[in-house]
Amino acid sequence: MFDTILRGCTSTYTSAGTTWTAPADWQFEDPDHIYLQQTIDIGGMTTTEEKTFYPQAATIQNSPFYSAPGVVLRTAGDPQSGLVPYGALFEYVLITESPFNVSKWIQDQNYTGFGGTSLVTVQTCPGIEPRRTTDQNSTIGFNNILYGRVQMIAHNSSLPQQAGVVYASEEFGSMTPTASDRLYVTRIVKVQNYGIATPNSSSIIVPHMRVILVGSSKEENDLSYIMRLRQSYKLQQDLN
Repeated sequence: MFDTILRGCTSTYTSAGTTWTAPADWQFEDPDHIYLQQTIDIGGMTTTEEKTFYPQAATIQNSPFYSAPGVVLRTAGDPQSGLVPYGALFEYVLITESPFNVSKWIQDQNYTGFGGTSLVTVQTCPGIEPRRTTDQNSTIGFNNILYGRVQMIAHNSSLPQQAGVVYASEEFGSMTPTASDRLYVTRIVKVQNYGIATPNSSSIIVPHMRVILVGSSKEENDLSYIMRLRQSYKLQQDLN
């Protein structure tokens, strides 16, 4: 079993900078994404023992409490009265063989070349929607993403403290065997706006998280192991 800890955070929206703050260890990526990245060292198995790691299962442990975007008055002219949520959180957790470039992924979804239609990140998952730029050779594809999970979390006005509720959760990934000496874990939180202006000083809270990957080791024949090493090395040299 291998694991890593991803720290939670409180992030506040500042209309002056039109950004969500990125606390310690977290980074901000426009528009409305904050993310955190860590590694899992499996070199004792793959490098020292010269064995291949076969992932079998992954699980994520964290507190159920999220503070999601709250509610605001409906826009002027809306036939309905009262309050309405102004957004939701989309949280992605990825385990990959190579470092995951969050900025590049966001740019890919906004790319409209080749007759494509621009998407937003909440309409796809890494490794499912192929790269849309001309740099096709450096794509992080399905096989490179060992495990992924995405959740949609929105405010529930019947709960106190702007508490968020998980309304949808999906898992994806290939669980491809690897000979890499380390794996990369990325946690991305996207604040999806519903078209209503985000109030200044709005805040979100995401809890601390433990990501666990379970698997077994296997000694492959020399040719298979060398080819797997080559692929792992190539992926780690390419920041996707």
